[in-house]
Amino acid sequence: MDVSMKPIEALTGVLKLYNNRSIQLNFLITFESDAFYIRCLDFGIMSCGKTIEECKEDIQEAILIYLEDLPEGQGLFSPSPPQYWQMFYELQYQAKHKDKQTISTQEKQTLLQFLEETGSLALQHA
Repeated sequence: MDVSMKPIEALTGVLKLYNNRSIQLNFLITFESDAFYIRCLDFGIMSCGKTIEECKEDIQEAILIYLEDLPEGQGLFSPSPPQYWQMFYELQYQAKHKDKQTISTQEKQTLLQFLEETGSLALQHA
């Protein structure tokens, strides 16, 4: 990752289609070169602006242009490079676990006591 690129936010949106169908789209907002960039990771397109709100508005227009210019018979998705997906998933993980990063002394003692008593840790699929 370029050190001048700072990941800001990972977003998921929905593009509504005909017949009550929809497509989930993933977006990554970064700050680089004194501007905000938003990437639609599923379509491999981006837009930039001076503010995050400006980026969000501009990416909608970029998606419309992308869809209008898409040749018939061509695949809809053109994913962004893996480094952007990695930033997206790291931001999602951090946001999901933001409140779970600290543990109280009592919680720690309870966990240690449980592990000492059972001598094992039960793993299961999430």
